[in-house]
Amino acid sequence: MIAVVKGLFVCVLLLTSARPAWAHDARPLSIQIVEQQKSTYRVDVRMPPSIDALNQPEISFPAACMIRSDGVRQSADAFVKTMFVVCSALEDGIEGQRIGIRYALFNPSLSTLLRYLPATGGTRTAVLPPDQTAWTVPREPDWKTVANDYLVLGIWHIWAGIDHLFFVTGLLLLAKTPRRIALAVTGFTLAHSVTLSLSALGVVRLPVPPVEAIIALSILFVAGEVARSDAESLARRYPLAISSSFGLLHGFGFAAALGEAGLPRTEIAAALLFFNAGVEVGQLAFIAVALALVAAIFRGTRSAGIHAANLSQFERIAAYCLGIPSAFWFLDRLRAFWIP
Repeated sequence: MIAVVKGLFVCVLLLTSARPAWAHDARPLSIQIVEQQKSTYRVDVRMPPSIDALNQPEISFPAACMIRSDGVRQSADAFVKTMFVVCSALEDGIEGQRIGIRYALFNPSLSTLLRYLPATGGTRTAVLPPDQTAWTVPREPDWKTVANDYLVLGIWHIWAGIDHLFFVTGLLLLAKTPRRIALAVTGFTLAHSVTLSLSALGVVRLPVPPVEAIIALSILFVAGEVARSDAESLARRYPLAISSSFGLLHGFGFAAALGEAGLPRTEIAAALLFFNAGVEVGQLAFIAVALALVAAIFRGTRSAGIHAANLSQFERIAAYCLGIPSAFWFLDRLRAFWIP
């Protein structure tokens, strides 16, 4: 019964809070700055479709820099604005300087992912919350800065990646008991940690479009198992096997997000460790909040005298709430197979 109420709660929560484009809208504004030669930079600003064309951000550099825009082009999943910036009047270029972000109309409440690749190596990466619109480029990265930035990036990714949370929700509905939930979540964690690490280090690589499409199918599969209510099904009997198998696949999805940020050459271990830790912190926080609220709802329904036979219908409703958007994501992501 706990799983039934849990499904209803999560279904309502996610369906009412998700924005129209669902799993895609939460992508951040991404700014990559590459030093091509001393104090000369190429800046690529990737703007997700959730940013209105009239509200495109303006990236500001120190007054001593000269900026030339190369226009805006559309890629498969974003609008990309390219600029060339020359800061030869500054002794250390943009290092130690402030970079600002100003939207034309209003702040769309998106996080900003910044990545600076100096010619001498030592990538600097930062994740700015929506209310922070300026970044001072660090002169030298250190492991503490890297640890903080990648921990935040991991937490942000799991919370913004509603498709991953949908899969975790499906696991909770299948596992039901605390022991089985713990096993399923542990299996998912260990499995995606392995493929995340292998992919991030370049040992194993898979193309992103098929991975994203199959992740959507994994949610659809789990939703179907929840809707069937068959106690003898493979997924209900062995939730650990299901979570581990699909966890390997989801790890490649996490690695794709980490690939956008990149790994700093001097602090690869710290970046990888803390990004993975951030994913786990975000995932456990989601589970803890869900279970706490479900417990409160369960006490309320018991006090109101709602019969278990009525509550049993909510599990099937929750399955459709998971399955319908995942089917849409699958079809939507298939387009990336043919878009260059």
